Amino acid sequence: MSLRLRIALLMATLAAVATIAVGAISYQTTSSRLLRAVDDSLVDATAVATARRFDERLFDSGPFDGVVVQAILKDGSVLRSNFPKQMKPNLEDLKLIGRAGVTNFRSTQLGRAEYRIRSIGFEDGIIQIGRPLVEMNAVLESLRLRTLLLVTGVTLAAGALGAVVAGRVTRPLRVLTDAASEIESTGRLELADGDRLEGRDEVGRLSTAFHRMIGALARSRADQRRLVEDAGHELRTPVTSIRTGLDTLSRYPDLPADERAEIVESMRAEASELTSLVNEVVQVASGEVDDSAPEQVRIGDVVTAAAERSQRRSGRQVLVQSDDSEVIIRRGQLERAVSNLLENAVKFDQTDGPIEVTVVDGRISVLDRGPGIPIADQPLVFERFHRSATARTLPGSGLGLSMVASTARQHGGEVFVADRDGGGAVVGLTLPVVRSWDPPSV
Repeated sequence: MSLRLRIALLMATLAAVATIAVGAISYQTTSSRLLRAVDDSLVDATAVATARRFDERLFDSGPFDGVVVQAILKDGSVLRSNFPKQMKPNLEDLKLIGRAGVTNFRSTQLGRAEYRIRSIGFEDGIIQIGRPLVEMNAVLESLRLRTLLLVTGVTLAAGALGAVVAGRVTRPLRVLTDAASEIESTGRLELADGDRLEGRDEVGRLSTAFHRMIGALARSRADQRRLVEDAGHELRTPVTSIRTGLDTLSRYPDLPADERAEIVESMRAEASELTSLVNEVVQVASGEVDDSAPEQVRIGDVVTAAAERSQRRSGRQVLVQSDDSEVIIRRGQLERAVSNLLENAVKFDQTDGPIEVTVVDGRISVLDRGPGIPIADQPLVFERFHRSATARTLPGSGLGLSMVASTARQHGGEVFVADRDGGGAVVGLTLPVVRSWDPPSV
């Protein structure tokens, strides 16, 4: 059952219940008033009947038009009656004998009609006065019919109105559902302008969130496609070099040992570069997933560990100057980011001088004495696979700095690049620090 139909049925049901409740109250009120009016007319007739209770004319015509009278003797037998059907007194009626002025009311069926009976006690018997309820029952029957028609009409109208309202309410949901189905069937993360629904209500916010999600998925897919295309381009170079080396060794089995060793060493270097590239591509493609929980760490400790590892790998000295800045971060991600910055600096700095790292208030700066980064390339150095003209002759995939930028963004920070005074470059990232003190309360 569709949401639109459920809403329409709910509104119709509520309207029917409300109308029935109002009709029932109206019916009960009208019935009580009409019965009270009949009782009042019987009270008026009682005064006449009491004065003339042994008058024969009372039983011929009654005290009023439409009123019937019956006299009961002390022994319970009927003395006179013009009831359409003789009615024997019941136990409650007999209790009135000898109790002058005490009365009771009851409704009973006499022949084909229902009558309202008032019984009045006397010392020597009972006088019973009745009036048919035909008119009252006709009014109530008409009221029941009108109530039934009203309930039916209101229910149908409420159902129709509910369907219209539900249609307007659920239209945005149908639009979003159709858009999602279109995306599922075609695989295209594109939405038509008509699919965008503005509004501040829940549906409007849902539409906005849906469009943002689709936009994020589209950007993610575009990034993946670009990653695959760029990775394919980057992978061709080492694969081609290895294939060329293998072809050379296969074609010239009698190569001198030194030339053969040179080719093998070149292929080994290309294989190492290929392995590094594949690892970095896998890491980037998987979103750099790190299941470890963020923790509060001292930046200087992480930078020092990364610097020691870099010194062992490259043989280059790394000087670290750090304050006591602490951040909430996944330690492994921060260490990889610093390692990538150091690897980048070692690659471009050919002076054999030390690489310097400073940490000041959450700002991690890696300084080298390389050729620097051209102004035109500085905004691009953190993009995936970007390699400047000077970097294309050096090993590397162009992914290291992009992973640094990703780590910074994930933890609310940012990256930066600048020229270093005296030559070289300053590349790094800033992270929001954790303050170890609270301002004094006033």
